[in-house]
Amino acid sequence: PAQRNIMASTITAPNNTLYIKNVDWKVKKPLLKRALYSLFTRHGKVLEVIALRRDGLRGQAFVVFDDVQSATAAVQAEQGFTFFGKDLQLAYAHETSDRIAKRNGTYVPKAKRKKVAPPTPSAADTSSTTSAPAGAAGEQVVPPPPPAAETNESQPSHILFAQNLPTECNEMMLAMLFRQYAGFKEVRIPREGLGFIEFDDEPHATLALERLNGFKLTTTDTLKLTYGKS
Repeated sequence: PAQRNIMASTITAPNNTLYIKNVDWKVKKPLLKRALYSLFTRHGKVLEVIALRRDGLRGQAFVVFDDVQSATAAVQAEQGFTFFGKDLQLAYAHETSDRIAKRNGTYVPKAKRKKVAPPTPSAADTSSTTSAPAGAAGEQVVPPPPPAAETNESQPSHILFAQNLPTECNEMMLAMLFRQYAGFKEVRIPREGLGFIEFDDEPHATLALERLNGFKLTTTDTLKLTYGKS
């Protein structure tokens, strides 16, 4: 019984906010946040991504989902995912993020909170560093609306061609973006700014093109997709 109580005390209740450890802090913060956003957005609406850089908190991040169900799906699917060469460790955050608390009407200003040392940092304690999952600090980026239909003169193919990619966009980032679509096989970036995304057939490639053409990769760069040559 005593052992069960100890174990129970270490289990955190489901939360909209996920606490992430073992993040490669050497990756530049803007790139890291965009990559985390791309990884987790396939499980549900991501409200914000918080990447920590202060001494003692490096290698940690928080991802705030719009609902608990999405956070739970992300924990189950991405636990141990190899991210920039390191296996992510995911858990529910011990406290509700400021953003969710304000939405729920339970927000308490920091000055009025009791000082209790939590087992892990909380997303609420990092509100001063919160920013969007992509782009410059303080700017929030949300998934763009479906792009307007564009005339695509190239012949439909199971391979998509991406051009004008930002310099920091790598194969792993693109793969995380496209792997949420059925039939995805691989991403290749033969040289800076250009990429090829291969699917198992043309219908799957077409669906991904329609959904992601126009996706905002950064505050200034938009994903431009066309059919590639088979």
